[in-house]
This record gives sequence, structure tokens and C-alpha cells, in this order.
Amino acid sequence: MTGVVLVGDVPSSGILEANTALRFDPPPGVDAPTAFIDLMAAEVGRAGAAVVLLPAWRAAETARLVRLARGALDTDRIAGVSLNLPPLALSVVADQLAFVSPYVRPGQLASMADGLARAVYTGAWVNSVANLAHIRTGFGKHVASYLPRGGFSVAAWPHEHVHRITSGRPVQEITGRPFDPVLLLVGGGEGDTEWVHRHLRPALGAIRTTPVAAQPLATEFWGTRKCVEYVALSGHPQALQSILRATVCRPCGWCGEPTALAECPFCHMAQPGAVDVRPPPQPTPPAPTPPDPAPPPGPVNGHVRRAGPDDSRANLDLDLDPPTRPDLPAAARHGPPPVREPERRDEPVPVPAPVPDAPPPPTATTTNPAPAHDPDEDEFDGGPGRAGTVVFRSPPKR
Repeated sequence: MTGVVLVGDVPSSGILEANTALRFDPPPGVDAPTAFIDLMAAEVGRAGAAVVLLPAWRAAETARLVRLARGALDTDRIAGVSLNLPPLALSVVADQLAFVSPYVRPGQLASMADGLARAVYTGAWVNSVANLAHIRTGFGKHVASYLPRGGFSVAAWPHEHVHRITSGRPVQEITGRPFDPVLLLVGGGEGDTEWVHRHLRPALGAIRTTPVAAQPLATEFWGTRKCVEYVALSGHPQALQSILRATVCRPCGWCGEPTALAECPFCHMAQPGAVDVRPPPQPTPPAPTPPDPAPPPGPVNGHVRRAGPDDSRANLDLDLDPPTRPDLPAAARHGPPPVREPERRDEPVPVPAPVPDAPPPPTATTTNPAPAHDPDEDEFDGGPGRAGTVVFRSPPKR
């Protein structure tokens, strides 16, 4: 069973009473790096591998611990997985990973983290978004935070959205709703929990609402103390199995660990088959046929002068048949109308190129290998010399 460790003060939600992820949050005064190394040594020794979940909004300090433990223990069996989830949703996903860890390989377990995160709908009710730093917020919403008696519904995953609650539209448009039956977890707090029960639950179609303890890091993430976190997830018995089935893994080319990520979470080897998945290219439509070239201008006295490559030395006079006029006025017709031959297109006549005067036999000289100094300083007849270049010179005029 792979060990699952969540870094940070993110306690368990309590919805899964069996296997829950370990929490690493050392108290003040304890050497955090040393304590983390000891924890990783115990987990790797017990289970053979450990998957460490890191909050993406604290990635700088938490990823340093993972690198330190890998180097101190001289092992690549510690995988760090960063998830950009709010505290309550991060706690739920960590416990779900710990629940399925006895049944899957370590690489599959690390690859499932992203799929489990995409299967939840999470957000919060907040009284202000003035200090909301982890969700993109428009300037108008920031200004509206200073209006009295205001509230906002902030969706954090799977699509970020900030909605100002009004009487005409109390809930934002729900996108990415979990599969039925939907369970709703509501974290306690100083916010408007009544809004969750009266408006959000019917919009999500949740069959049950479960209150859970407020997360200690909720104020840091949402930027205000008056917030109510919520997480909606599917309660279907096959929900976890369907996510596992959708996580298609391939053995890593270096360490052999099955993974579905673009980079192996253990040895950090790039996986060519998972780097970029694009739809097959569409067939290119045939290029349009260019229009027929315009006929040459009419001849003058039956002769056409065509210029060759060198107009001063190659001028040719070619006799061409006069063009056939398609229509003649009735007054100009005498006798039966002539039989019109099929129009033929004049093929371009190749023009012989002028024959230059035969040059005298050249004298070949081979330059010496490049000197140790700058090769641009070596010049032959005003041009820069290059090592191994054959230069043809004309003999001096006598």
C-alpha cells in the first residue's frame, strides 16, 4: 500500500473513515525538514513508495521538502503531486487517494490525483473578493466588494468563476457538475450557510448535504474570514472505479513505473506518449487551379520580339500566326463562315542562353589550415579566407 501524505494544515473531512492520508504539519519549534525526512523514511520503508500531495498555492515551500527528502534518502520512490485545489477539496482528494492506494500501483495512484480533482465541483461563498489572490477576479468585482450587503459565489474548480449574488440571480451557472447522485460537503464558517442550503443545493441537484469542520487554511486561500467552503462530488459506487479505468497508464521507459502523466512522478523521465495529445490532422484541401494565363499581346507586322536572359545579346524575331478573332461583324462576312480550328496554345519557345567566352584554365590553390588566431584576419584578394577552401584565380595579365 503506497503511502499518501498531504503537506499542510489540512485536516481530514471525515467522510472516509477507513484509510485517510497522513498529514504533515509540524508544530512551531520543530525542525520541519528533519521531521519530513523521518516521515518519508518510515513511509518508504513500510510501503516502498510515497505520494506527497502539495497545494499549488504553497508549492514553493512544500516542493522544497520533497526535493530535500529525495536527496537525503537517495531515493526516487517519493513522488510530489501539486494540485491547485482549495483546502476542503484538497482534503477530500487526499483521502480518496489513500482509500484506493491498496489496490493500485504507486504510479497509477499519482496519475489518478488529477482525475479525482476534475471529478469534484468546489468553491465558496465569500463576503468580499478584494483580497482573493488565487482566483482570477475582474476589476468590477473588486470594486463591488466595497458595496454594503454584498456576497459572492466563487467557483474554484473545475472552472474558475466569480459571481456577484443578486436577488435575480443568486447562483452562477453550474458547469462541470458531478455525476448523480451528488453529495454536497459544506464547511463551517462565519459566512452565509443559508445561501448554500437555499440556492446552491437545488442548483447542483444534491441529494444530501453533509456539514464538515472548517479548514484552518480557508482564510488564507479565500482572502477573508467570512467564507463558507463547499465541495460537490459523486456518491455513485462506481465513481472511483470509473476514474481509475479512465487513467490509462504506460510503463515509464526509465524506471518502469506505470504512469499517465507527461512526466514520471518518481524518476521525472519525460513520457513521449503523454506529452501532447492532439486530434489527427485534417486532410488538406486541394489547391485551387490557377487561371489560364492571358494570351500574349497581338503581333506587330507579324513579328514578335522576345527578350532572352540577356537582352543585349539575345534578341530573336519569331513568326507567329495571327490570332483568330472570335466574332466578326455581319458586314465583314463573305461567303460561308470559315471553319474554326480548335484553339491551340502556343508553347513557349526555348531561348538559347548566350554562350559566354571560355575562361582560361584556372589555377587551383588550396589554403593552409586555419591559424590559431581569428580566421577573419586572413584575407585573399580582399575576401575572408576559410580553411580547406579551393580558390580559383585567373592568371595575371601580361
